[in-house]
Amino acid sequence: MKEFWQSLNKFYFANCALVASVVLSILLMFVVQFKVEALQDGVVKTENEIAAYEDEIQLLEVEWVYLTRPERLRILASRYLENNGYALASQIKDEEKLEKYYFANYQKVEAKEVAENAESQVAQSLSF
Repeated sequence: MKEFWQSLNKFYFANCALVASVVLSILLMFVVQFKVEALQDGVVKTENEIAAYEDEIQLLEVEWVYLTRPERLRILASRYLENNGYALASQIKDEEKLEKYYFANYQKVEAKEVAENAESQVAQSLSF
């Protein structure tokens, strides 16, 4: 009879341990689930902040393009840069003038490079 009670106590102990481990695993699963949901909420919040910052960057880029238009800068320069000694309104060039200037300089540089290449080829052909 004593053996029966000892085996019964072992049986109940094993069942109690099994039930306790199942309950503990369920509780841990809920804790993990709540932490994961909190992290997902944090990720969504961070993504929303990133989207807001990207929208703000786009808006600032549009404002920068608007504020740095050559026509507007020319008007502001003629109004505020008349006699300050730093820059004159006449120093601000039109786009067409700049394009002509850079194109002319580009042609000069290109002509120099072609002449230098021709001279080096002539020098190489004479040295052989």
